[in-house]
Amino acid sequence: MVDSWRRYKRDLTEAEDRPTRWSALRPKQVSQRDLLIPGAADRLKLLAACLFCGAGLSVLWVYFPLLTVSIALDRSFGAWLWTAMGGFAGAVTLLLFAWASANEERYWESL
Repeated sequence: MVDSWRRYKRDLTEAEDRPTRWSALRPKQVSQRDLLIPGAADRLKLLAACLFCGAGLSVLWVYFPLLTVSIALDRSFGAWLWTAMGGFAGAVTLLLFAWASANEERYWESL
């Protein structure tokens, strides 16, 4: 009984029994280059990512709370809602961009 189990286990580990696309399905190894923060040349990408985050946070932290208040009061905020969302998104974008840029400079100095 023990011998047959070892043979079965050995048969499962043989390379020819694996699917032909096994190497394509296996994720590639993460290198140190993959973990580096993008350099200063990618400032537009960083700004775009910060803008996307700022827009998402403005929807979550401004739109939904004001929508709840608007429904409770049975009144519409009109243009004030969109102005508040735009202002909040712009402020968060600038704060995130400044914070990410400062952390990037500190990271390069620490190397």
